[in-house]
Amino acid sequence: MTVVSDNRFEDLISELSGSSNLDREALLKLIQEKKAKVGAGYLTDQGALFLVASDLGVSVDYDHQKPASLSQLEADQRSVTIVGRFLSLGIPKIFARKGDSTSKGLLSKLIICDSTGTAVVSLWDNAAVKILDSALGVKPGDVVKISDAYTRRGLDGRAELNVGEKGHFENLQDGDAGTKIDPIEKLVVFPSTISEGGRSLVVRGKISGELRRSSFTKSDGTTSSFTSFSMGDELGTGGLTRVVIWNNPSPVFERLRAGDVVTLLNVRAKISTFQNSAALEIHGDETTCVKEFYNETRLWMLDKTKEFSLGSRSSIPSVEEKMEVSPARPLPFIGRVISKRYSPGDSKYHLLLLDSQKRKFSVTASEEATKNLGEDLANDCLVICKPDSLDQATFRATCTTANSVSKVAAKRPDIPSASSLFVKVEELPREEGAVVSLELICLSDHVSREIQTKDGLVKRSELTVADHTGEVKVFGWRNLSKLLEDFSAGDKIILRAVETQIFEGRKFLLLKNYSTVEKRAISG
Repeated sequence: MTVVSDNRFEDLISELSGSSNLDREALLKLIQEKKAKVGAGYLTDQGALFLVASDLGVSVDYDHQKPASLSQLEADQRSVTIVGRFLSLGIPKIFARKGDSTSKGLLSKLIICDSTGTAVVSLWDNAAVKILDSALGVKPGDVVKISDAYTRRGLDGRAELNVGEKGHFENLQDGDAGTKIDPIEKLVVFPSTISEGGRSLVVRGKISGELRRSSFTKSDGTTSSFTSFSMGDELGTGGLTRVVIWNNPSPVFERLRAGDVVTLLNVRAKISTFQNSAALEIHGDETTCVKEFYNETRLWMLDKTKEFSLGSRSSIPSVEEKMEVSPARPLPFIGRVISKRYSPGDSKYHLLLLDSQKRKFSVTASEEATKNLGEDLANDCLVICKPDSLDQATFRATCTTANSVSKVAAKRPDIPSASSLFVKVEELPREEGAVVSLELICLSDHVSREIQTKDGLVKRSELTVADHTGEVKVFGWRNLSKLLEDFSAGDKIILRAVETQIFEGRKFLLLKNYSTVEKRAISG
């Protein structure tokens, strides 16, 4: 008996074995029996495992997924989830966007580390504000989970981690991280123990003498500034080491006095020539923070973002400003019906139409427009649509007048059929927002719960589904949640016109107004 073995499958086998008191061989036998019963080649081993778990009355953790480590990052990844220890945060900078000097952006650099190394994370726009939010409560030393990040190839060819508007942060307890990450205290070194080449160091010592702040003009005409002081070991052992913090205007450095014991976050060791002698120095930059004064630094940084939050963002075009203005009466178009759903709550029909340019139109028909949209108008029918309004940016149309959606007898081989949207789970597009259809089997009973959103509590239902190429989850929100509530483990279904989304690196499916869910026997 051969069963595909990978880390995820073996983790699930172990989880199910521990919950069911069945050994691995017994579970593998049940998995093969389930695959034979459902249909040869229809389920993966992992998919069959979920059905076996359902039969045994055991719940296994489908969503469990270890975040990537810093050493695993590759260029051009989307929806990356990473867990790391917050080391330091760079000063937010406001910049003018390319091609539009009136539109501003915000950029800050977050330094994180895990057991495999250290990484610089670029925080763009509101992501930089989120990390400073007191409600998040994240500070140097905390373990932070970053979701919906992405990578780009840096100038040195290595992957660089970025977080944009969609990014999420979560302050974790050490036990929640899933990967052991040494606390900052284990990273602390002292001035007398550092060696040349050390980077992303955490150095603790006692300040000696006065601090000096200075600036100068470089040969290219730009201005550079620095703060310098001497630091010795906390207990007075060893000599003094010169510290130079470059281009970091944080007022916290002005508070430091001789005798203060401080922890410098994210500095490096460097051999420098000063006053005709070579010596090992500690160098920092705009991402260097003083651990003992981080809250003061955070408040100062937050104040620096006000211009972005209150002023410059008003110059960024709104969604309405970006949309093309449609004519008073849009031109009619011919499309093929990909999916049609009637909503009894508001007496509206929701359709997805596909035209010859493969554009997908979401059409809402109400009032007089619904009178000829009954059973006679099936999937793959050709219709002529005469919308009252049409958003040229999103291809959303509304129809209210009689015969504004009418069946036509023309043959249009240039317009793809509804079957053209069908894909396998492994073929789900990488981009978000793609509309697809799938033939699947339910691996779980539906689960419904109330979710807190900015608009209050809303209902959400979900199903874990699969085909022979893989597993995926489908979600329905609000009034669409009821579309998933008639299904349970083992049911075979067809999902028509659902949207692909990605969260924390995992693809999932989302029901739209025009989506349908059908329970039926599936051939093959």
